[in-house]
Amino acid sequence: MLQEMKIKNSIAQIKKERPLILNITNAVTMDFIANGLLCLGASPVMSKSEQELEDLIQLANAVVINLGTLDEKFITLCQRACALANHLKKPIVLDPVGAGASQYRTRTSLDFINNFRIAIVKGNASEILALSGASIKTKGVESTVQSDSAIKNAQDFSVLHEVAIVISGKTDIIVDANNIQQSTYGSPLMPKITGTGCLLTAVIAAFHAVEKNRFEASVLATLFYGMCGESAAKTSQGPASFKIKFLDELYEKN
Repeated sequence: MLQEMKIKNSIAQIKKERPLILNITNAVTMDFIANGLLCLGASPVMSKSEQELEDLIQLANAVVINLGTLDEKFITLCQRACALANHLKKPIVLDPVGAGASQYRTRTSLDFINNFRIAIVKGNASEILALSGASIKTKGVESTVQSDSAIKNAQDFSVLHEVAIVISGKTDIIVDANNIQQSTYGSPLMPKITGTGCLLTAVIAAFHAVEKNRFEASVLATLFYGMCGESAAKTSQGPASFKIKFLDELYEKN
């Protein structure tokens, strides 16, 4: 009950303040992320231009770095964004998409974590295990292991790098130093939609824009997101109708 009240308060703040969330993200899910943030009440902006980064980050309340579609130009853009965000003290939420699927993705993700102050890392269990040095192979961007198998690694990684970690999956697990919380909200339809993980990262950033405690923001955002998925699934006929109803839930739930 207390957390539900905190979620309502955070959503009310998001709708009131309309925080600007700058997304340096992959092209595959950009539309879904933007629509989801708009439904929530936040203000999304997407950019692929290094020339405008300083202006946008000055305005932004949080910055999302999503490594879904990698090339050297994109990495350079993300590095510039992180450097500016650190300088301007804007929180960064990192989504290490596909870490463990290739050495390139794992190494790139770790470079960002080692070289910049990242507030929150959101990934599935395979991605988090890969970042922590475990011998694991992902199946593309899908996890090959259960979330709870990554808890100890996530705790150690959180302490080492001073980040909160959200392990997404059938059970979502949020870790920050000595804190752990689990959530079983959600629906099996969520992984059937491209971008639900990417949008979760952006929603976490929106919550962190109004809730400065990174662990609390991660917990509230993840619980809220799972509740929306669970509600949407009740009246959905399949993935297509679920996607529409899920956006409606992000808009209506408060």
